This record gives sequence, structure tokens and C-alpha cells, in this order.
Amino acid sequence: MSQPKKTTVDKDGNIGTVRPFADVLRDLGKGQVADEAAVMLSDLVQAVRAHDKKGTFTLKVQVSPMKGSSRNLIVAAQATVNPPAGEPVAAVFFDDETGNLHRNDPYQAELPLREVARADAELRTAE
Repeated sequence: MSQPKKTTVDKDGNIGTVRPFADVLRDLGKGQVADEAAVMLSDLVQAVRAHDKKGTFTLKVQVSPMKGSSRNLIVAAQATVNPPAGEPVAAVFFDDETGNLHRNDPYQAELPLREVARADAELRTAE
């Protein structure tokens, strides 16, 4: 179901139709801003699903007068995304005297461990 066209009134009382924002967005950089925004939004949705946390998508449009012209405007747009962050990956490490990190404590002697038979290996009987 289509919605009725939105109208606007200028300073002289003239009634006009409001151009759809999506049309203006498609005209910026031959659709580059709209295309990049679509990809960013899709990536954000995937990140929200993956982390089960909220994220934000922002489209900033800046309109400024063009220097030396009373009729022209410069329109710039930039999309940004703030995806949810995952939990940091952490592990326990030990440091040595030179500041290097190790998974095993360099100040503790290692036990002479060896691999034993696997549970699915054929067992032998001692006689």
C-alpha cells in the first residue's frame, strides 16, 4: 500500500512535493553512499546476531551552501557503524625475566610425562 505524497510549503507559500530521501541518497556519488550503507547495515545485522548484543548504524548528512553561489548546495553523506564487540579472548601466561610470555611457568621444572596407550587401543595382558 503506497503512502500519499508528502508536501511542503516554501517561504512564499508555494506547495511542492517532497522528494523521497532514498532518491537523494542514490544520487550521492552515483549510489556509492547507498551501496556502502547497505553493506554496512548487513554486516551490522550479522554481528548483532553473532554476539547477541545491540549495535548502531548512523547515516550523517551534511548540507552546506556552496561558496560563490546563492543557489547551489553541497550535500555530503557518511555512514558509520558501531557493531557489538565480542568478548575478549583471554588465557593464562607466565612471564620470564626478560618479559617474554609462556604458556608453561619457566620457573617450574617440567615433569617427564609420556603418552600412554589410547582408550581405543588393543589391550595386552601381563603374565
